[in-house]
Amino acid sequence: MSNEMTRQLESTAELVEVNLGYGDQVHRPRRLDHLAGFRSRSAALAAAGELEALGYGIDGLRRRMLTVWLAFGKETPVDHETAAAFTREVVAVVDRHGGTYDGWSGFLVTEDV
Repeated sequence: MSNEMTRQLESTAELVEVNLGYGDQVHRPRRLDHLAGFRSRSAALAAAGELEALGYGIDGLRRRMLTVWLAFGKETPVDHETAAAFTREVVAVVDRHGGTYDGWSGFLVTEDV
């Protein structure tokens, strides 16, 4: 396992614990937003194609300085097992295209609606 994958999995586990501390019902699906940076538009588009095939929605591409940022998301629970699985999935795609994964975020779900 790469150092980047290990770092991202540790970060994900910490975030799930923080969310649990706020009373998040991590087993309930919610929209998560992800962000990854790439050196070229073609690399970002290639990663976007793979992510779409995995069920992620592509929210946009934006160039800032020398980085092309890819915003994407998916509705999913954020329990430890599920969060580790989507982290592995996303980091693998981003790595294949020479990108850097910036992480995920989403709203807490604290009560039944």
